[in-house]
Amino acid sequence: MIAQIFGFSAIGCSLFIYTRKKRDSLLAFKLVQDLCWSMHYFLLGAYSAMASNLICATRETVYYNKNQKISRSIPLFALFILFFALSAILTWKGIFSIFPAMSSIFSTIAFRIKRPRLMKLMVLPSSFCTLIYNITVSHSVSVYVGLCITLSSLTYSLISDMIKSKKDKGEVQNV
Repeated sequence: MIAQIFGFSAIGCSLFIYTRKKRDSLLAFKLVQDLCWSMHYFLLGAYSAMASNLICATRETVYYNKNQKISRSIPLFALFILFFALSAILTWKGIFSIFPAMSSIFSTIAFRIKRPRLMKLMVLPSSFCTLIYNITVSHSVSVYVGLCITLSSLTYSLISDMIKSKKDKGEVQNV
């Protein structure tokens, strides 16, 4: 029951992540979401996903940092990739333990991108890896619902961005 509360809290954050227009706001919601997912997975005994989400929370904190020289450095990026790989090895319960790390690696690439629209698009492979892991390992209803909401929010956001882009170019007229 407690795991589900954390799962639904993470889902609540998902509703806001993809509607954010500013990078800092998007990262702040993602940080809270990752902390909620960490607790959710911990309580379910899904330690590969828990470890990846804790590393993600650290990543968001670093990327939120205004010191671009540090947060945008290639060695730091490589260090996060290494941490994700190590988390899969250290929490190994089978081949599917690799999927949370892969999901987080895709997210790490996405959060290095400055443009929010492109950042949101890069989250799709991450969501796919999460789906595979959740189907095979955690079997939590809140995770499936959360993934559906995340993908719906992402789709809405991308469609809104495309409409806005066409309006800016004068291709769509107001009715």
